[in-house]
Amino acid sequence: MDAMCVDFINSEFRDFRGRWVRDDLQQPGWLERFLTRWKLVVDSPADEATIKELIVLRALLRRAIEELAAGQVSDNNLAALNTIMLKAPVARQLAREGEEYRLELVPPGKDWNWVQAEIAASFAALLTNYDPRRLKICQNPHCLGIFYDESKSRTQRYCTPDKCGNLMKARRFRIRHKHT
Repeated sequence: MDAMCVDFINSEFRDFRGRWVRDDLQQPGWLERFLTRWKLVVDSPADEATIKELIVLRALLRRAIEELAAGQVSDNNLAALNTIMLKAPVARQLAREGEEYRLELVPPGKDWNWVQAEIAASFAALLTNYDPRRLKICQNPHCLGIFYDESKSRTQRYCTPDKCGNLMKARRFRIRHKHT
């Protein structure tokens, strides 16, 4: 499952071995690639104030996911998410493609408020359209990446089985066999 909000939250990237943390929002070109991937077009490039707002949004979404792991998102964080989604009201438009019709949501302007509202709406859609209990934080204490558990048993513990999963399995093995 691909969700814009998960991609956005994981822009604070931690090396799975715990050596470093990289803030992709501060990296040249990352935000442009993110916008292209999610088909978001804005009228102007992000300035320093916009980057700070995006960092605040990312922290809010991470807190909300941490709260989900403990039960449910707090009323304060729900209110903050709703405030962000209200930054960019949308109008509805009926569109036709061949013989098919679809309802589109059209923003009045494609600015950074709209981008933030779309990211927050992606999180809201994830909570309402999918099982929020499957939204998890990687159990590798150095990684803490966010992922959606698509396993049948809902027992996925790591964001990537080939990196974090293998690393943690090897560490558990070494600990068990250290004293033998």
